[in-house]
Amino acid sequence: MSPTNTPTKKGVLIQRGSNERTPFPRGLFVLSRGLDLPLQYAILSSRSLAAPLIHALGGTAILPTGRPIFLMGTNTGLSPQRAILFGMVIGSFVKQSYWVTAIAQEPMTPRAAALIGAFYAVASSLNTILFTNTATSVLGYASVAGDETRLPIQTIIGIGLYALGLVLEWGSELQRLKFKKDPKNEGLAHTGGLFGLARHINYGGYVLWRVGSSIAAAGWIRGAAVGGFHTYYFLKDGIPELDAYCSKRYSEQWSEYKKTVPYKLFPYIL
Repeated sequence: MSPTNTPTKKGVLIQRGSNERTPFPRGLFVLSRGLDLPLQYAILSSRSLAAPLIHALGGTAILPTGRPIFLMGTNTGLSPQRAILFGMVIGSFVKQSYWVTAIAQEPMTPRAAALIGAFYAVASSLNTILFTNTATSVLGYASVAGDETRLPIQTIIGIGLYALGLVLEWGSELQRLKFKKDPKNEGLAHTGGLFGLARHINYGGYVLWRVGSSIAAAGWIRGAAVGGFHTYYFLKDGIPELDAYCSKRYSEQWSEYKKTVPYKLFPYIL
């Protein structure tokens, strides 16, 4: 899933090894993620919510231009470029809401729900604010010259990475859920399917869609920064913690799995 710390220690957000149902925090998580949708729309639409902040920091806000997209006969109020970014926000909301309500087995606390929701809101807002700032937006590239109806190569590649990342993260987690629901697999680690390519390929997918949405908004540097941040987190914190848990729970099977599948995040790369 996302940057969450999960060992049984002080400061824990999600604890492994427990199937306790926690409906209130899960509902709070969905609500906090849902509140991000109107926030991002307000930044991207003609309301230009972030314009005062951009101006206060010495930047120049990009106000919406170009013909808006109509969806099922309804004016979205967003140009193609802005609609793509908002669609990415919607996609991540749907994916994470499904994860917390249908896939995640571990209990979640209200604190975890609030903190993770706030993290996503900040991350999404950074993308949309950078997109609406002249100096950092992909709209500043010569290939589009501010034309919001044309898509620069950064946006096209960003869409591809975003889609691939969601497929890898969501698909691998669904495969694992199906495996765990089969009584024959009780006590066994899921090492097949997409997890046969990389041991934490769902984390790798998460990194990819985060990078894709960042590139589509603010270009290569923003994408590299976001990718570096999440990759570092997973390699230094998320994966070692999960590896320790799985080594204790699955013992020899996990040791053999690590030998058979040496890649942590990305197949044949890392």
